[in-house]
Amino acid sequence: MKQNYFLRWMGVAAFVFIIWLLFPFLKSFCVALLLAMAVLPLHRILELQIKRSESLKFFAPLIAAGIVTLGLSLIIFLPIVVFFFQLLDQPAHTIEMIRSVGNKMDTLGTYLPSYLAWLKEPLNTLLALAQLHKDEIITFVAGWFGNGLKMFMVMLGEMSMIVVFFFFLTWYGRRLTLFLLPIVPLSRSIKREFLEEMTTTTAVVFYTLLGVMIAQGLAFGIFIAFFEGYNPLLLGFLTGISAIIPIFGTALIWIPVAVNEYVQGHLMNVFIIALYSWAMMAFFIDNIVKLVILNFVNQTLSEGKKRINEFVIFFAIVGGLATFGFWGVILGPAMLAFAVTTLRTLRKTNRATLC
Repeated sequence: MKQNYFLRWMGVAAFVFIIWLLFPFLKSFCVALLLAMAVLPLHRILELQIKRSESLKFFAPLIAAGIVTLGLSLIIFLPIVVFFFQLLDQPAHTIEMIRSVGNKMDTLGTYLPSYLAWLKEPLNTLLALAQLHKDEIITFVAGWFGNGLKMFMVMLGEMSMIVVFFFFLTWYGRRLTLFLLPIVPLSRSIKREFLEEMTTTTAVVFYTLLGVMIAQGLAFGIFIAFFEGYNPLLLGFLTGISAIIPIFGTALIWIPVAVNEYVQGHLMNVFIIALYSWAMMAFFIDNIVKLVILNFVNQTLSEGKKRINEFVIFFAIVGGLATFGFWGVILGPAMLAFAVTTLRTLRKTNRATLC
């Protein structure tokens, strides 16, 4: 008995040491683990298909892990590569466009329609104040841009670590599971339920967000193709990425486009862009389509078993974004799944005890 207690305390100490060792990469490791759980069904299908070939049977786990890791890498890094390629492909045009918008900012009042003439004086006063404090504004914007670039580089490093952890967790996932599960002092049914619930919820969130990003990107990319002077592919990519950013979302893309149209004096285009963006992306896709996709994926992956309500998962995504930032879209629902599964297990245990 004493030996068992001693071994358990040694296990706890070993777990603490591992957390201490991996602490700088803990968030990346957790996100990679959850993503590996989300693509587990796809990885199994690929592995079984590859094992049909006798020459590749031994390398099937490695090849399957490599394929799903390549897919994840494309999802994460392809939009970033396309963005910088489009931005740096014609740097002179980009600089000229920014300079043109900046030069027209001083004359915004002249573009106001007659029914907004009362805004001309306050707007001119605001522009005069901006001109007076031009140096302070430039310093603030430069600092904000620098912080944003620093955060982007940190996030890029996290993405790289996530891909590395994801590859090894996918490759050795089955072996790690078989090694660790016997250590957990719970019954087989409880451990199976925990794994299924966590895997299903993570997969539901991952595929739902992927579907929403694609829908948002296609919706705005196809729409903006009807306007001259814009790159539909670039704006579609950026819109898809911004779809999962909390609070601001796709407004980070369509508002600058609307402002550019306003500066050029195309007031009808401004109205059309604003109305379409609010109605289609901010309301229809972000609320209705997201819940429809969430419900479909949830029902498909749950296979008729008990599942977490779509609205609860939706609020878990929102809460995760507010608490953990970008990667909260995965961490939030995973924590929810862990809590719900724990409560369900406690409920069953208490019922069995009372009976």
